[in-house]
Amino acid sequence: MMLGLACSALGTGLTMPFLYVYLAQVRGIATITVGLLIAWMGLASFAFVPLGGTLIDRFGPRSVMLVGLVVEAISVGVMGWVQTPLQAFANATFVCIGSAGLHPASVAMLTRLVPQAERERVYGVQFMLMNAGFGVGGMVAAFLVDVADPASFQRLYLIDMLSYLGYIAVLLSLPRGTGLAPRGARDERVGGGWAQVLADRTLLRVVGVFVLVVTFGYAQIETGFAAYATTVGGVPGHYLGWAYAANTAAIVLGQLVTLRFVPGRSRTRLLATAAAIWSVAWVLIAWCGRTTGLVAAAFVIGGIFVFGIGETLWAPVAPALVNGLAPEHLRGRYNSTSSLVWTSSSIVGPALAGLLIGSGHSGVWVAGTIGGTGAAAVLFLRLGRHLTAEQDGRVGASGAPSPAVRGADADPDAPGQGPSAPARHTGSPAPRASTATEG
Repeated sequence: MMLGLACSALGTGLTMPFLYVYLAQVRGIATITVGLLIAWMGLASFAFVPLGGTLIDRFGPRSVMLVGLVVEAISVGVMGWVQTPLQAFANATFVCIGSAGLHPASVAMLTRLVPQAERERVYGVQFMLMNAGFGVGGMVAAFLVDVADPASFQRLYLIDMLSYLGYIAVLLSLPRGTGLAPRGARDERVGGGWAQVLADRTLLRVVGVFVLVVTFGYAQIETGFAAYATTVGGVPGHYLGWAYAANTAAIVLGQLVTLRFVPGRSRTRLLATAAAIWSVAWVLIAWCGRTTGLVAAAFVIGGIFVFGIGETLWAPVAPALVNGLAPEHLRGRYNSTSSLVWTSSSIVGPALAGLLIGSGHSGVWVAGTIGGTGAAAVLFLRLGRHLTAEQDGRVGASGAPSPAVRGADADPDAPGQGPSAPARHTGSPAPRASTATEG
């Protein structure tokens, strides 16, 4: 699984940073049209992700991933030959269809392949490999592309398409049925569905805080951060490359460190720490607007490096929190709900950044990023009272409380404590025969 993910991430890193450049500068599509295309991809993903969750619960994550990877691979390869806005919109739609279920399916698959106590480590390694692939792919692509040579982009998209073959080969090597819910959980599908997901008040609380922190955190990295640093801080564009490299270094190197102490600790407190770190990062980045030259660049690079440290806490813990709430027969829908957070925030976040910074209200944008992530830190701390010790990760592999929280009392209103709370399923790991074939 990890080997296939690394291959796919490397290919995506080749093309993802250059979509705008390719369509606008190589194919001559108007800038406003390209902007609408990117917004359309967000809206299309928002529409297709719930369907992906339903299919995961119905057919299993492996089948959804195989179909999705094939559709996305073909669409990515065709992207190198689009000529008109209509062709670009049509092809981008198929990219969204193929990718809609991939992330929730991969998380559901990994969740079932490993013991519960190892989930945070696996999620963290997954995130680290993805960022390493994106970073290496982006650096390699920078030496291969030439805006004056459309063929260079066509080669790039073909290489990206071929990178999917590694992931597909890994999935095909897994035994049939790998990643399916245990038989007893599959029998419960009759009583499940999106109605049960939406009735889970604890999940909705989690999603609400996720939307806040992602909108004013992650969603600002590509648009708001770059716009503020260059227009308000006056930082030359080439320093942004160093900033993103610093962010990737913080993730790849820091993830190995944070994974050593994450298991057994309160997930809500770890997420609160991540949000607080992001708030500090935005303070540092905002300070570039009060300085000039290399000092301003140092604040930008340092701030995004600090942001990466927060990401090393978020990456292993956030999916573990969602999957700790998910019943086995609804794991696909629960992970798709989490994916919707990213899709919606990637639409709202950049729009807010463009509106505020573009209209000269950069101070409001700064207040929003610092205040939004800071408020999320407080809400995560409050969220802990609505979770059982197991859902909050405060238990060891044996089910006993970890030393840091031993003796803590569970909230009587927490899920599973009252008669009106939906039943929870801890999700037993997949048989060891499946894990033996992993990656």
